Amino acid sequence: HNGADDNASGTAALLEIGRILAARKPARTIALVAFSGEELGTLGSSYYVQHAIPQPIDSLYAMLNLDMVGRLRNARLMALGAATAREFPALLDSLNTPPRFDLRASGDGWGPSDHAVFFATRHPVLHFFTDLHDDYHRSTDDWDKLNVSGIAQVAQFVAELAWSLANRPAPLTFVDAPRPQARDRKSVV
Repeated sequence: HNGADDNASGTAALLEIGRILAARKPARTIALVAFSGEELGTLGSSYYVQHAIPQPIDSLYAMLNLDMVGRLRNARLMALGAATAREFPALLDSLNTPPRFDLRASGDGWGPSDHAVFFATRHPVLHFFTDLHDDYHRSTDDWDKLNVSGIAQVAQFVAELAWSLANRPAPLTFVDAPRPQARDRKSVV
């Protein structure tokens, strides 16, 4: 399939976040990383966790994942993994004022995307997602169905979140959750 939303939209958002943050000097390093092989079992993110640069994975503060952010509809944005740090719900709400999104922040750090690999190493994670659609994993997932201005809005929001986290003096309070039983991949997202 063409993968315009899954996951060229996340790559486009990542590039826009890099553009937004390029001239800023945060207190912590912000690493922008694009992974490959997620559909085959999180190959790229698993490799990164085992070989993290510029710092070892233990120094990671949080992981923000952009997987399928190209179909923003009715301003609804999901922030999955919001329960992985006690501070996340309030931080997300503070950045979403005035309400830019119908922000649905919930859940643990498990799920069928790259963030789960980081959660397994006991790091807070957030997975940004604009929901499933009829073109998911089909050849019809093409560029003309993307909400390009929506991708830019999501990227701006996540850039502000990354900036806030990179300058936050206190550690995040990690909240663990048991690994779920094996499930059908399509029913999880």
